[in-house]
Amino acid sequence: MTLTKLFLFFLKVGSTVFGGPLAIIHKIQEDLVHKKNWITEKEFENFFGYSQLAPGTIAFQIVTYIGYFSYGFWGALLCGFGLIFPSFVLVLGFSIFYKAYGTLEIVQYILYGLAPAIVAIILHSGIKLSRNLIKKDYFLLIIFVLSIVLTLVFQIKIIYQIFPAAFISVLYYSLKEKNKSKLNSTSMLALSLPGKMLVKIFALISTVIVFADNKLLDLAFVFLKASTLTYGSGFVIVGVLQQDVVEKYHWLSQHDFIAGISFGNITPGPVVITSTFIGYMTSGILGSIVSTICIFLPTFIFVLILAQIVTKHKENFYLKAFIKGANAAALGAIISTAYNLSVGALTDKLAVVIFIVTLVIMFRYKINTLIIIGAAALCGILIKVWGV
Repeated sequence: MTLTKLFLFFLKVGSTVFGGPLAIIHKIQEDLVHKKNWITEKEFENFFGYSQLAPGTIAFQIVTYIGYFSYGFWGALLCGFGLIFPSFVLVLGFSIFYKAYGTLEIVQYILYGLAPAIVAIILHSGIKLSRNLIKKDYFLLIIFVLSIVLTLVFQIKIIYQIFPAAFISVLYYSLKEKNKSKLNSTSMLALSLPGKMLVKIFALISTVIVFADNKLLDLAFVFLKASTLTYGSGFVIVGVLQQDVVEKYHWLSQHDFIAGISFGNITPGPVVITSTFIGYMTSGILGSIVSTICIFLPTFIFVLILAQIVTKHKENFYLKAFIKGANAAALGAIISTAYNLSVGALTDKLAVVIFIVTLVIMFRYKINTLIIIGAAALCGILIKVWGV
């Protein structure tokens, strides 16, 4: 296995694998472990475990870890780039088309069908992930429900909930397992390093913004913040972005934001490639480049840091407790995002029908998301053309 072959493999994955992070992870395991034998099953399991330690999209983290442990920094950089670049090009193309022709009737018909389907996909992701994480842990259930309430009722941004939930989780499980005497031990290293890195990133960003109040800098800050502070699925990051991009800065309407999520779902690669669309709609091609870099850069940095310590700390009690709490709050954000987007998506009875049918299909059948999105778009066209 050479670096060139590894890069070309991830370039192919980024070009051809639809269905989000789980599909990407499955493809990597099937090909690299079982077909090519480039990495062992144990190594893959370790990389998957490491990907739970840092914020950001899981699939991108696994790819970066594989590249780093195979060929160091350049391996991590090239493999990560290979996964992202194809979807960046595709979404940028969709963005250019949408900005030029988004007001055409046929495009609006497609989005009419897509919007409720996207809300159903997000809600399905939140419910499914919540089941897997929470199980019968009532403490995590409380954090999950509280996150939804704080977001929807009290309008508290999810970005301000994740770290408090994580640290409360550490305290709770420490008391529960009677490990509180170890709170000051060196085993907290895995928590302190990301925390210090986070402080440095924010200090640098804040200093730049003070001297240059610019939309491009605001854009960079929003995406760096979302990626740095958000654990869990890519849909969690999308939810955090929705709060800033739509509600705070008003760069995009709810309608346009759903269009961006649609493009992120119908292209291969991580769903957070929606960042390319947001960046283009806000500040053109330069904006798309800045937003895409900033959504992945913090995760890349975290992986390089954690790669130095994961072999010693991946089973760290406090780190695992920290991640549990962060994920529970983050999953609440997915449900909240689905609700917020539903306000603009479920505009009439037929849209509600598309939403319900999509949700039922996703829970009962294992159908590729791309097929579901295509069917929803077709339904939107037929409904509008027939004037139902």
